[in-house]
Amino acid sequence: MVGLDSENSIKIASTSIPNDWLFAPSTYLIDSWTPYVEEICLPSVATETGHLEFRYQEDASAELSLTNKKIVFKISSFLRCFFLKPEYIKGQVILDLREYSPGNLSHALMIHLPIALCAKEYLISIDQGCPLLIFPAALPEYIYKIYIEIGFDVFRTDNKVIGRVCDFDLTSVVSLRGILVDVIQGSLENSDFSEKLRNRSKNLPNKIFISRKDTRCLINEGEVERMLSSYGYQKIYMEDYDILDQLAMVSLSDNIVAIHGAALGPLVFRSLFNSKQLKFVEIFSPGHMANVYRVLVNQLNGRWVGVRGKLWPKIIAQAYDFPKEIHKFAYADFEICLLSLEKALSALDSPSEG
Repeated sequence: MVGLDSENSIKIASTSIPNDWLFAPSTYLIDSWTPYVEEICLPSVATETGHLEFRYQEDASAELSLTNKKIVFKISSFLRCFFLKPEYIKGQVILDLREYSPGNLSHALMIHLPIALCAKEYLISIDQGCPLLIFPAALPEYIYKIYIEIGFDVFRTDNKVIGRVCDFDLTSVVSLRGILVDVIQGSLENSDFSEKLRNRSKNLPNKIFISRKDTRCLINEGEVERMLSSYGYQKIYMEDYDILDQLAMVSLSDNIVAIHGAALGPLVFRSLFNSKQLKFVEIFSPGHMANVYRVLVNQLNGRWVGVRGKLWPKIIAQAYDFPKEIHKFAYADFEICLLSLEKALSALDSPSEG
């Protein structure tokens, strides 16, 4: 477990991630006469440094922040706070985790969970016990269930909450990536929760292709599925499984091909198990590229390769300037090149360099 210093602060160091490969569609842009799959060497990156600091207050309050929220949210929040009485919590110390979109599975596991685990360590060190986690009223039931299974008590509300409070100061949510793996492993290794995931994984596929049903879908999913099936992959939609089965599959499968998305958040639990080296192909829409899982897979000593989908005219128009609407095409359906996927699979099976 990452330790607190004398000032109740955790210093977050930077982690370096080596070069990786991204395979783009086969085009005539390299050779006007013969199409080639574009092989892109991604630069080495480093996680952000930062700090996570805790403070215990005997008599305080916590409420939803209105910073950077849309005007409709601000008005509705004001009216709610005006008409509804605050919640008074007796007994447990409050840890407010209602910011940074906790309804997103990846955020709940890669942002809120490490904060909660570190806060628990801090509060136990000052004899205040395990915190009561405050989440939004609309927190999905499956995320609520994860925290209950891990051993936390959870209270869902949008009201102001009054009682004993554990506040925290975090440099940035992105900086948490520097301690994420160590915090999860140090807190949950050999726990009842980890054993439950291990037992569930025994009846689940170990070589999986995680596709999407609703948004950011593959236009040529059928072709991709047939190709991956010939390599032994089984297509799954995460929403067809119980949440604990989802966590078990992602954290204990040894071979994963997946479209980028929040369903990959459970990779954080892979550090709990003495598993084979993970081989991971991440499929990206050109409308939404991110290195969060590339960083995580490298931290887990796995092998990561990316595949980027085909461009389309409207997205090319914003390719050379920072887009005003950065998420405009984030959930658009897209198509990938089978040749680039084949290259990615071959790269995973080739001897690693260095």
